[in-house]
Amino acid sequence: MLGRLFVLFMLINWPVYAQYEVNFTPSLSCEQKIVELINESQQSVDAAVYSINNDKIVQALKDADKRGVKVRVLTDKSQAGQKSSKAIDMYQSGLDVRVNSAHKLEHNKFAVFDGNKVVTGSYNWTNPATDKNSENCLFILEKNQVVTDYQNRFNELWQKNNQEKSDKWMTTKIEQIASDE
Repeated sequence: MLGRLFVLFMLINWPVYAQYEVNFTPSLSCEQKIVELINESQQSVDAAVYSINNDKIVQALKDADKRGVKVRVLTDKSQAGQKSSKAIDMYQSGLDVRVNSAHKLEHNKFAVFDGNKVVTGSYNWTNPATDKNSENCLFILEKNQVVTDYQNRFNELWQKNNQEKSDKWMTTKIEQIASDE
């Protein structure tokens, strides 16, 4: 009888537990789940990430953009200027990428998928975060107030970080790279 009550309890409460997923690195789990959510997105992907150079995530973002998904990426200026960063590559590929101009650092690491799923945590969207670092990522897989709060925060950050300043910074960086070659 106790076993049946436990099964009944789990069936009733399973949706409460099923809306979250936690992953840790070093492993492929964060990278793979982020790519999966990007690939499943049909309307929008809004990402505020400190650093981005993970080839699989960047390719998934480019593919989403090609499918007509609205992709917006806000990243840190100091990280975007690094040789390993993919921010300039994404910008040149036509993705809507902005660099931080409103705060000392853009140290967030979160994304909102179609306004109804979120990933957050310490995980930078980088190869070392996947392969070498001890990181975490928490996925919120059902729309709730937390997802809405993250979407609102992204929208606020997007507005604060001026497109004109970002475009000017990107253009200057691209020119510097070209002159160094």
